[in-house]
Parts: sequence; structure tokens; C-alpha cells
Amino acid sequence: MSRFTCLACVLLLASSMSHGEEPLLTSPGIPDWQKGQQAMLDGETEKAISLFRQSLKQDPDLVCNRLSLAAAYLAEGEEEQALEQLGVYVEAKPDHFMVRGQYAELLWRLDRLETAREQFERFDADLQDCEAPTQKQLVQCHSRLMDIAARTEDDYGRHLHRGIALYWLARQRAELTGADHDELPCEGLYCQSASELVQARRARPEEARPSWYLHEVWSQLGQRQPATRWLRIAAEYAPLSYLTPAEQRRLHFARRQQIETALRK
Repeated sequence: MSRFTCLACVLLLASSMSHGEEPLLTSPGIPDWQKGQQAMLDGETEKAISLFRQSLKQDPDLVCNRLSLAAAYLAEGEEEQALEQLGVYVEAKPDHFMVRGQYAELLWRLDRLETAREQFERFDADLQDCEAPTQKQLVQCHSRLMDIAARTEDDYGRHLHRGIALYWLARQRAELTGADHDELPCEGLYCQSASELVQARRARPEEARPSWYLHEVWSQLGQRQPATRWLRIAAEYAPLSYLTPAEQRRLHFARRQQIETALRK
């Protein structure tokens, strides 16, 4: 199965799931959309595209058609048309972050690097706000951002996102195998992460994000003194630099705990 066929399957499933969230369940476009979905399942892609377009003419606001069209176009190998439909969908449904992730992936594959970077950064922020974000998705997201930074000669971004990807990879490995059985490989990943994050901070010392993740790395390694130092530095630069909303909340909470602990001594 080709990479675009896989993506088409994901989008077709997403469009089916999004039907229940449509505000206009009595939309005149629903019957043709449903027929198009069935045509896709039957492998009649051209017929499906015609039905989805007909459904959109009946109701331009029935945005599940956008996902369905994207899946159909990808199945036909028409990536540019699929990209257009996904762009319309994520603009209409900005909270559907998993679709945003697929949109970012397609942008990356088609070398729309600046737009892909923006979408991956939004996807990263959305993932961190999930109740249970998966480390695997975060690793892939930052790996893509690292690749974009390397291809655009952004040394800060290359070191930063490699460091963050390694951090999440270490967290993922620890969860999958258990720290007791995988202690040394995880420690090695954390140390590699710290090395990359230090280089990112050297490139842009005014940015809080490398320092925040250095705090996270050393905390995971149980090294309280460097963890405390990097948390203090991250808090100092946080007001004037970029952090995701989730990172801001975690930094604020960690700093408050640090101050309260110091006052109790």
C-alpha cells in the first residue's frame, strides 16, 4: 500500500467519523455524500468524487465532503487537489487536530516547507493539550520539524527539535518496555537530547524552550541540581519567547513548586 493510499484510508475513516459532528444533519447534501462514501468503499473513486462535488453544490457548508474529497483525490494520486481540500477543512474545523497532522504531513511530502512547519507546530501544541498525548506522535512531529529546519538551514530549529524528539522517544521507550529493563538506553537518549538542547540554547540563548526541555530531561534522570538551574533559566526567558500553552502551564506549575519548596526550608 502506497503512502498516499494509507493517508487516503485515514482521511476516509475521519470523514465517516466527522458525520456525527455535522451541525446540519438534515442537510440536502447528506444523501449524495453517503453515496460517495459507499462508492469509495467499492473502489469507484471517480464516481465518489462526482458525488462529493454534487453534495457540496447542494450544501457548501457540509465540510465532511472536504475530507472525503481529499481521500478520493489521494486515491487517484492527485495530491495538490487533496491538499486544497484539507486546507479548507482545517480552516473550517481548527479543533480537529488529527486531520491537521495529516494536512501537515501532506504539506511536508509536497515540499511546502514553511506552511508545513506552521501546521506541525500547531499540531504539536494541540497534541500536548490532549488528555493522553502519545509520545510516538510527538516524536514524529518533532522529527518532521527537525527535517524542515535542516532543509531550511535553521540550526536552532534543527538542534531544538532533535532534542525534543529524543526526549519524547526516551519517554516512549520507558513506557513501552519499563524503565527497569531499559534504563541504560533511555539514559543514553536523554543525554543525547540534553546535548542537542544545549546547542539550541547556544544558538538562541534568549529562547526559553531549550531550557525548559533541559529541565525536563534532567528531571527524568533524577538530577535535581541541573533540573532546578534550567527551570530557573526557562522561567526567566519565558515571558519573551515561545512556549506552547501546555509548556507554559507546566513551567508555571514547576516553578511554583520550586519556590514553595525553597520557602519551606
